[in-house]
Amino acid sequence: MNYKKVLLTILTSILIVASSGICVAETKILFYETNKVSGSYKIETGYSKFKEALEDKGYSVSRIEIPLSREVLRSYNPDVLVIANLNSPLDAGELAAIFEFVMQDGKGLFIAGGTPSANQITIPFGMTIDTGTLEDESSPVWDSSSGEKVADKTSFVIHAINRQDPSMRLLVQGINQLAFFGGNGISISGDAKLVVTGDWDTYSPRSPTFPKGSKPPVASAALVGNGLVFLLSDADMLTDDKIDTSRYKYDNLRFGTNIIDWLRASKERPPESVEIDELRIIVGQLMVDIDNLNRTKIDLEKTIQERDKRINELIQENSDKDEVIRILQSQADPLLHINYTTWAISLLAIAVIALAAIMSMKAKKPEAKEEEVGGFGYEFEEGEAKTDFETGTEGFEDLMEMDKSKKT
Repeated sequence: MNYKKVLLTILTSILIVASSGICVAETKILFYETNKVSGSYKIETGYSKFKEALEDKGYSVSRIEIPLSREVLRSYNPDVLVIANLNSPLDAGELAAIFEFVMQDGKGLFIAGGTPSANQITIPFGMTIDTGTLEDESSPVWDSSSGEKVADKTSFVIHAINRQDPSMRLLVQGINQLAFFGGNGISISGDAKLVVTGDWDTYSPRSPTFPKGSKPPVASAALVGNGLVFLLSDADMLTDDKIDTSRYKYDNLRFGTNIIDWLRASKERPPESVEIDELRIIVGQLMVDIDNLNRTKIDLEKTIQERDKRINELIQENSDKDEVIRILQSQADPLLHINYTTWAISLLAIAVIALAAIMSMKAKKPEAKEEEVGGFGYEFEEGEAKTDFETGTEGFEDLMEMDKSKKT
C-alpha cells in the first residue's frame, strides 16, 4: 500500500477545504415519509425535536411523501436519506433508487428501526435486523420525571460503544450513555461494523441468535460503494419524548446528530483513487470537522457583531444621558448649584403657605359683641326676675331691721 500517496491525498484534501475559508456548502437531509412510515416518526410529529437539532447545526431538512425513484432523488438531491420505522415493504423501483443513491451517487442512508421491512434494504449492506426483541436485566433506564427506574426490561442503558475504530470517531464523539427503548439485535456480515452493543446480560429471550453473553449490536455502519449506510434498530431512541433531557438524561440526541454528521462525510471524501476505505472515511470525517469549525466561526462572528452593535447603542445612550446632565447643570444657580426650576417650585410653595396662613388668621377674628349692661355683662328685660345677688342683699337689710327692733 502506498501510504505516502494516501497521506498526501489526505493533507491535500484538508488544505483544499481549509483554504475555502468560511464558505460552507448546504447539506440536505431528506426524510422518507410516505404512508409506509408510521406517523409517530415524522419530522412534524415524533421526530420534530430531532429535526430542530439538525437545523440548529445548519442542515436543510425536508421530507418526501411520494414513492422514491431515481428521478425523484435527483430532483431533491439530498446528501442523506432518512427512513424511520418502515412498516411496509418498498417496491422494486424504490429499492433500486436507494441502492443507486448510496453505491453510485455516494450519498448517506440512515435506517432507524423498521423490523422486518427494513431488512430488504439493509441485508445487501451486510446488516440484518433480528426478529426477537432484546432485554437487559441489570441496566434499567432512569426516568427523572417520576424519580424511578423504568420497569420494562426492553428499555435499558447502553454503555458498550466502539471507540477503537478511527473511522467511527464522529459517530461516538461525546457519547457516554444511550437509552434504548425497545428494539432488536443486528447480525453483521461483510464489511459492516458494529458501533454500539448491549452488555453481557443483554439478550433476546425469543431468538436463538442473541443469547446471554452475545453482546448483540444495536447500531451498525457500513461503507458501501461510494456511500455510507447506518442502521439503528430502535427508532424510538430519537423521538421527542425519549430525547427530552429533563426526563431522560442520556446522549440520544447527540448520537442522532452524530449519525447525520458521519453520513454526510460521504460527500466530503476524496476520490476513489485512495486505496484504503477506512482512510477515506477518516478524511471525510476531518472535512466534516472543518466544516463544523467554519460554521462555528460564522456563528461567533455573528455574535461578535451583535455585541459590538449593542455596545455602540449603550455608548450612544450614555452620551445622550451626559448631554442631558450637561443641559440640566447649565440651568442651575452658580452659587448654590440649585436648578432654576427647583427655585421656582420652592418660591411658589412658600407663597402658597403664606397665603394659607393669612386666610387662617382672618377666619379666627371675633365678630361684634352685643351691648353689655352692668358689671356682669348681662342685659335684662323690663320686669325680668332679680338676680340672686340682689335678693340676698334685700334679705340682709331685713335682718338688720329686725335686730334693731329687739334691742329697743
